[in-house]
Amino acid sequence: MARQKRYYTLASLLDAQPKGLVKDSRHRLLWDHFMSSEKLQKLRISRRCYRLLDRARIKPGNLASFYRTYKIPRDAFFPLFLAVKSKWIEDRQSWKERRIKRIEIVMEKLPRRRKKEMERLKILEKALNPAGKAPLWKLFISPSTIKRSEEILIQSDIEWLNLYSRYLGGLTERYHNFSNSKALRVEALLLLGFELTETGYKPGEREINEHFRTLSKTHHPDRGGNSVVFRRLKTARDVLL
Repeated sequence: MARQKRYYTLASLLDAQPKGLVKDSRHRLLWDHFMSSEKLQKLRISRRCYRLLDRARIKPGNLASFYRTYKIPRDAFFPLFLAVKSKWIEDRQSWKERRIKRIEIVMEKLPRRRKKEMERLKILEKALNPAGKAPLWKLFISPSTIKRSEEILIQSDIEWLNLYSRYLGGLTERYHNFSNSKALRVEALLLLGFELTETGYKPGEREINEHFRTLSKTHHPDRGGNSVVFRRLKTARDVLL
């Protein structure tokens, strides 16, 4: 059976617009213009035509060709819609750029160690990903909002470790060539304060014990430290040894 071709209406196009655009007073004008035109109400457009309109991909100079290609009536609705949507897209892009800049400013306040850990974990996933991308890093590690970046800035040691654990667990589920044992080793290196290097540096027994003793002085429960972190330090030492 041949696949039925799907068509869209201009009403569905207007209904699908984001809240920010709906607040534009010209959106109400578009609805009024649409409701006053029987021809526009009866119009059916293809999926491709719908996408071109919704993404504001048609330049004013190409409108004549657009009308002709998609057999659409020349109507003031279309240039007005494109103008409104183009403005919304520009404003949205500008807002995203401002947000990214503010997040970068917050993240610059992180200790050098944390910034290096985050970057190395990103490189780790890129090496595992066939396309050289780091989707889980973006999901787990990289903050996508200003609020989240501010939360990361004041995270405790245990919160950092839990974040890394969730991320490494995600890597083992997504990438078959990243085993649980590798994840445990990476987590242990992070926990004991070793740098994750591209050469896969392997600390010796003496270094491991020195790092453990140094951190134990801070995290041992008898010295007011966190018992959970201390237990995880011992586990990390055992993993590396």
